[in-house]
Amino acid sequence: MNSQEDDQILLETIEQIQRAIETAGDKIAGKAQASVDRSLSIFDKAKDNIAWVLGLPAAFAGSFGFLWDSSGDEAALTYQVAQLEEAVAELKAEGDLLGGGVKNFSLDMSQAPGGSITVVLVAGAFAVLLGTLVWYQSRRRRRR
Repeated sequence: MNSQEDDQILLETIEQIQRAIETAGDKIAGKAQASVDRSLSIFDKAKDNIAWVLGLPAAFAGSFGFLWDSSGDEAALTYQVAQLEEAVAELKAEGDLLGGGVKNFSLDMSQAPGGSITVVLVAGAFAVLLGTLVWYQSRRRRRR
């Protein structure tokens, strides 16, 4: 064998060793990357599950707490509305919607308090209307 052939064989062997090292390195790097990805995936799943497991009771407690608070407020509001409806019904039955014992409208003068002028105003409007009708009729008769 000659020296040139030996050098050629040696170079080919070195290239094969280099390719084997690169291939082995790529395989190891690929396996390492896959292991890292799998570990990160497991870590992400654990974070999601922890957030879900810890967040679920908080979500339930928060929603039931809101319902509990709002139901108490709603009951108080319902009671207040019922009281208000009763008071308005009483005032309406008495004809005293303004409150304070003053009648809002009454044709019976015995029920109208001294400060109420509703009956006086209605009577005045009726008198003006009657006077206007009498004046119109007398004017119409004069034109004939």
